[in-house]
Amino acid sequence: MAGKTAKRVLVTALALFNEHGENSVTSVDIAMEMDISPGNLYYHFKGKELIVDALIEWHNTEMQQLFRPATLDKVTVEDFFYFLAIVIDKLQVFRFLYRSPADIAEKYPRAKRLHKSLIKQLEAGLYSLLQRFAAQQQLAATSAQQRMMVDLISMILTQSSQYDDLRAVNDSISQKFHALSLIMTALLPRFALDEQTLSQLQSAIEHHSMANLTGNDVLEG
Repeated sequence: MAGKTAKRVLVTALALFNEHGENSVTSVDIAMEMDISPGNLYYHFKGKELIVDALIEWHNTEMQQLFRPATLDKVTVEDFFYFLAIVIDKLQVFRFLYRSPADIAEKYPRAKRLHKSLIKQLEAGLYSLLQRFAAQQQLAATSAQQRMMVDLISMILTQSSQYDDLRAVNDSISQKFHALSLIMTALLPRFALDEQTLSQLQSAIEHHSMANLTGNDVLEG
């Protein structure tokens, strides 16, 4: 993302990939959407593979910021589900990567490595949070159970949108609420939360209010 045009290419490609799917969008489509010549686009990115690689690197940087120790240290057990809402927002910005990850991995070898690294980062961050909650006796789960919880959360975060797409639920807010509801329904019984927080989260599930969470205060500083 060295210059303004290169950044515009990535932003435009991301929007088109998210709307139509990476497989349906060509470099020429991106150039036409930007109203520039294919040659101009080629000057900045010599092929769609480099665009996809750059988008994954961008996504990876965003996730690194979210899962840096300084941020994770601020996440309390009461904040956990709000934090997951932020994670989902980050994933949805690059949702084309999670619609057909196997297809992306087969077509773009470097993207496969970057994507794998990103998933490991997600899992490591979640596990560190669950470990801390368990050590503080705020989560009833053994180490093995914590790892299974990480697997469950990660699968829902990265794959539930595919299921929603199959059900023709394409609205991003509805998909976000669905993912959060699945996670909360599975995990809430294991968390030691005060009555007010628990009541708020249970009410959120019932009334779909989790769809509107932002939780930006978790990331301040």
